[in-house]
Formats: sequence, structure tokens, C-alpha cells
Amino acid sequence: MQAGSGDDISLLGRPARYRGGLEDLGGGLWAWLQPNGGLGESNAGLVVGDGESLLIDTLWDLRLTRRMLAAIAPHTVAAPIKRLVNTHADGDHCWGNQLLAEADIISTEAAAVDMMREEPKRLRLFSRVGAGLETIKARDPLGRAVALLPESVARRAGRIDFAPIPRAQELAGVGAFARLLAAYDFEGISLTPPTETFTGAMELEVGGRKVELIDVGPAHSPGDLIVHVPDERVVFAGDLVFVGVTPIMWVGPVENWIAGLDRIIELSPRVIVPGHGPTTGLDGARALRDYWEFIVPAVRKRVADGVDAHTAARDVVRSREFSALPFAAWDAPERIAINSAIIARNDSGQTGRVSDQARIRLLARMGELGAELEP
Repeated sequence: MQAGSGDDISLLGRPARYRGGLEDLGGGLWAWLQPNGGLGESNAGLVVGDGESLLIDTLWDLRLTRRMLAAIAPHTVAAPIKRLVNTHADGDHCWGNQLLAEADIISTEAAAVDMMREEPKRLRLFSRVGAGLETIKARDPLGRAVALLPESVARRAGRIDFAPIPRAQELAGVGAFARLLAAYDFEGISLTPPTETFTGAMELEVGGRKVELIDVGPAHSPGDLIVHVPDERVVFAGDLVFVGVTPIMWVGPVENWIAGLDRIIELSPRVIVPGHGPTTGLDGARALRDYWEFIVPAVRKRVADGVDAHTAARDVVRSREFSALPFAAWDAPERIAINSAIIARNDSGQTGRVSDQARIRLLARMGELGAELEP
């Protein structure tokens, strides 16, 4: 493992498939990587100029963000971080912002609005559910009580309404999500929003270096951006690019996501730092475009034939055609359950952020499909 990574186990307790920590991209550019790119295992970046630095994204909790800042400190002593860019509003890319409250914080206008809709307290409750599930799993390896725990814990907390999720299978799906959250510590997080926003494009000078911010949302989220450093031909792609991990689309439309990937390819970077997964080149962006170009028509055909989005997702991911393609080997193939639902939602004329209750239901259906796909 590289500097600051700690060990060869991922945050979610799995063997790391690539080296984590601080990766030198050359020319004063660095990537902070968290294997294996799963839930919350997000990446960040650093651009060091003459006398100042730019940080790209913080992490999902304060502990992880402090660890990253300690690892990059040798590079920022003479070039302190004066600006922070958040590529989008998901907590695993901005919930450490308060540790850089003296810096100017930049995002798209849409991301700034979306950021204040997220609630760390909600995930604190879910993570407690996850810890409880781990205890029950140890005592009850057959999982007889697991499906009921999320509802009972949430009702005691009095904060989350599980009424839209009546089926035991879906409750178990929520439980699977909650167990993953148990790896993170959401205590003490104060939402720290951007101090400056833009739409379209924005150019920065970072210690004599040109840095381009390009608005490519809505796609993964309402307000995605990518960061292009022309002198070193590096793109920090945020969650527009996943490598070795199935992408997840919360907003769409997917056509915007594909257009954003095409924009990255047009920039011809030598290195792409994805939001999740190891660094890559143009092949990584092309592989993700291939995923969408297969999934979208496959889902649309099945929905047009009269099945619901979840059935379409299950059918596609279990198909012979899917299993023969490279992305069938990516982690978390069950995310197609959410992707299919958002594709169908957009095609029906609905746009924008889904409600919190709808998000919980989608996570439940994803967890349910994941259980079905386990060998």
C-alpha cells in the first residue's frame, strides 16, 4: 500500500485489489485512493502550485478526511490549501469540508443546493442499524431476525419512516445497506457548503497553474463537475467515472452522463482520477460509456415490453449478453436496480432528485437484487 493507506484491507473489510493512499500523478498532482471503490470508498485529489494548493473533494467522515490531510501535509506545508472544489454533493465527497473551513469552497450551483439537502443524522441512524445487524448476524448466522431490525431500530429513533417498504425482502435490502455504513463514523459532521458557485465552466489559477472546472450535470447527481489540469493532462472526474465498480445514477438523464464521458475523452487526459476505483486512462472512461450504451437500450426494451423497471434490471443483469461483457465482473452489479429505475423515471418525464422515501426504496430493491445475485 502507499503512503497513508494503513493496510491492505478496504474500508468495507475486503482485500484491497489495488494500492490505496497517496498516488503521485506527476507534476505536483496527487490522487488519494480508497480501495476498492465501494460504498463510501471515494477518491480525492490535490493540485500543488507555487505557494498554494487546490484540494478536490473531502471524504465521508472526519476521521477519513483527517487521515488524508495528514498524508498530504508534506506537500502542502509550503503550498497551503487555499481552495477546495467539491465535484458533487454526495457526502463521501464533501462531508469533511468543515476541516477546511478557512478555504474557499467551490461547486456548481446545483451541487450547492443539493448539498444542504443531505442529512448526516440520517446516516448516523442507519449506521447504528448496521452495527446492530452485525451483532444479530453474529448471534443468528441464519439471519432470521435481520429483516425486522431496521424497522424496529428506526422506530425507536423516531426519525425514519419505513412505511413505504412493507416487504421483508426489501427490509433485508435496507439492512444490507446499513451494514456497509457501519464502517463509517458520521458523528460530529457539520454541513459546510460552498462559498462560491458557478454554472457552465470556471477557470482557476492555482499557484500559476491553470485549472478548469467543467459543469457536466445533472448526471450521477444534480450538480456534477470535472476538474481538468491541462499542463499535466489530468482529469479528476468525480463520480462521472467509476473503475471496476458499477456506477450508480441518482438523477440522470443518462444522456448527460454519456455526454460528460465524451467530454472527458475529448480532453485526451493521460490520467483520469475516478470518483471510485483506481486511476485509469481513456480506457476507463470508454468502458463506462460502453456500460451505459449496453444497459440503457436493454432496460428500455424490457420496459417497453411491459415489465417494471426492477424486473427489467433483474432480467438484464442475469442475461447471457450481460454476462459475456467486461463490466459483468465489476463490483456491485446490483446497482442496475437503481440505474434501471432512474432510466424509466426519466423516460416517463420525471426529472430531478428523488425523494428520501424513494431513495430508501431504491436502496432496498438494490440490496434485494444483490442478495439474489450472490453465488
